[in-house]
Amino acid sequence: MEKQRNTFKLISFFFKPHKLHILVLLTLSLLLGGLEAANVAAIYPILSAAFDTGFGEGNVILSLLRGAANLLPIEDEFTAYCVLFLLIALLAFAVKLISIRFRVKFAASLVKKNQSEIFNKFIKADYQYFIDHKQGELIYNVASAPHQLSNLIAAVAELIPQAVLSISVLLLLFSLSWQGAVAVLLVGLGYHYFTRYLGEKVSYYSGKGEMEALRESNVILNEAISGIKQVKVFATGENWIGRFSSTLKKRWEHYIKRNVWQQIPNPVLMLILYLSIGIIAVLIKVIAPASYIQLIPVFGIFAFAVFRLFPIVGTAGGLTMQIMGALPDCEVVYSIRNDKITDIKDGEKELSSFNSHIKFDNVTFAYKGRLKILEDISITFEKGKTTAIVGRSGIGKTTIINLLLRLFEPDKGEVKIDGLNIKEYKLLSWLNKIGFVDQDTFIFNDTVKNNITFRSEKYSDAEVIKAAKYADAHSFITELSKGYDTFVGDKGMRLSAGQRQRIAVARAMIREPEILIFDEATNALDNISEAAVQKAIDEISKDHTVIIVAHRLSTIVNADKTIVLGDGWVLEEGTHKELMEKRGAYWELYRSQPV
Repeated sequence: MEKQRNTFKLISFFFKPHKLHILVLLTLSLLLGGLEAANVAAIYPILSAAFDTGFGEGNVILSLLRGAANLLPIEDEFTAYCVLFLLIALLAFAVKLISIRFRVKFAASLVKKNQSEIFNKFIKADYQYFIDHKQGELIYNVASAPHQLSNLIAAVAELIPQAVLSISVLLLLFSLSWQGAVAVLLVGLGYHYFTRYLGEKVSYYSGKGEMEALRESNVILNEAISGIKQVKVFATGENWIGRFSSTLKKRWEHYIKRNVWQQIPNPVLMLILYLSIGIIAVLIKVIAPASYIQLIPVFGIFAFAVFRLFPIVGTAGGLTMQIMGALPDCEVVYSIRNDKITDIKDGEKELSSFNSHIKFDNVTFAYKGRLKILEDISITFEKGKTTAIVGRSGIGKTTIINLLLRLFEPDKGEVKIDGLNIKEYKLLSWLNKIGFVDQDTFIFNDTVKNNITFRSEKYSDAEVIKAAKYADAHSFITELSKGYDTFVGDKGMRLSAGQRQRIAVARAMIREPEILIFDEATNALDNISEAAVQKAIDEISKDHTVIIVAHRLSTIVNADKTIVLGDGWVLEEGTHKELMEKRGAYWELYRSQPV
């Protein structure tokens, strides 16, 4: 009962915003069910006319068919009923086609809508959300899980006309012979509970197991492709193959179990159907041999109705199992759509420009589930100056950048712009003032130009070239096979590390930012590439506010101020010359690095 309530709640959630679509779908389904029921009923007058047994007097349904046949300009009774049967069949076929097209379009729009909703929710979620979830799992939840909504709609849309047809046919059978109708009803109910049991005990749990295994295989596939270089270098391919094969084995075991059991009910039903018709025919002949001919129309419509009704019951059982199999993915979509995903609260003020400084005022911060990485820290970044942040790995340098970019919020204290809390400003107006380049350059499989513009159409070719020249990238770009229209491959694999990094610098510069942030932007480069990128950074530093997180201290000797971090606090700050003269933490770091 609880499972049924949850199923209804789930279906209601996805269908409720589309009341007009549901109304049209319901109308088509009712019309289709009614027409198919009329087609079954039209068999009786055909058989009655053929064997001249007399029409079913007093039967409302059959009287309506007689009235419809009399409207046709055909004198022969048998022919008129045959034509009526054909017309109803053609009309039912036309309604069926319309219903299928409408259902498919509705399903596609619903899947598209939910994929878009989930993607929008993910993009707007805070950075912590992506730390807490596997990338492959997120991809599955957007790309694959919503597809089961189409199966849910298809199954529900099929069940409605079948329910109408089943009820209509049963009413017809009761009007002809209540004993025969009761027998058909009991067999149908028994079959319904049999398939519902299979749906709840087999299809749902197999569908859930299949979903979990498929999602895990997506995670492994995504990780293996992302880290293929390391996979090959460390010769761990067999391990990854084993993990992937294991998840595939689980997925297809659940798939086989679910689909085998989903197809078993129909053969069982057909066996019952054939046995029932054969036994009933023999019983009629034995029990009432004198009125056998008069009973032929009744037997004929019962046989036709059973042949039409039982496959519907079988299909309904399969559709029930299909719904149960689709539920796990639909539950995932429902959960994501309804769960509160934390995001960074936006401010209300528009930031046109900052005038003097950015200040961390007694800021304390710890990543989720970890010890404090910054504690009561106070530092200032002055406008028009270059400020470097240095210190050992894991000491909090990048954390400061993350707080500046508002990827996270301080646990305590404030980040202020000209004395006003950064939270007061609209996030977009703040980020539009920033150009950001980090060590892990994000280059996607597109042209050089689109990587610089981030696929934005608001920049002209002249602006793209200007930004590339700023980044000292124009010369190498023009030497590529198609210049700015050259495709760079996945993760920019057709470019060198230095070229990728200079494109990233150009991407930062095309925004014409007031503030440039370089988070260990040259750390992974060789000496020649580093020199090229550093040249670009030095040029940019002349007329921008620049914040540099540096591992190689030789790259920041010209900074206006260098902040040296220790275990969560500032150890010292000053110019390169001042810090070297102090012979403190900076001096120790500088001496420990090769020239």
